[in-house]
Amino acid sequence: MIDNVHGKLFEGAKATLLFSNYLRYRKWLKVHCQSGNDDMGVHYLKPDAVYYFSFHDNVMGDTLFWCTLSKGPDDKISSTFDAYVEDNNKHHGGTYSYLARDDGIYHRNQDYVKLHKKFDWNRRY
Repeated sequence: MIDNVHGKLFEGAKATLLFSNYLRYRKWLKVHCQSGNDDMGVHYLKPDAVYYFSFHDNVMGDTLFWCTLSKGPDDKISSTFDAYVEDNNKHHGGTYSYLARDDGIYHRNQDYVKLHKKFDWNRRY
């Protein structure tokens, strides 16, 4: 980002990606998110734990974060998906929640307030 004397000059809306582990049987969840510019690192969530991070949209309008959520022995069961895609035709920013359950990954945000199943395990979207 380019700074001016008052802060960030070219900074878009602030968005937050939030991940929750609702897997049964005390399973841990592995979360790894990246963009073209940033690697948020690998995070292991114990049962019922939450991990989140926030960022600002790129002024060029091309912000993209993709994430891989993994579970099971050696994290062999996983799903990779675009967790945030900046769309100039929609509202920017806000919180994008992803809840990992045994049957898939559920999602909600300001456009889809009701929690709904978005991704299956062992798929790449």
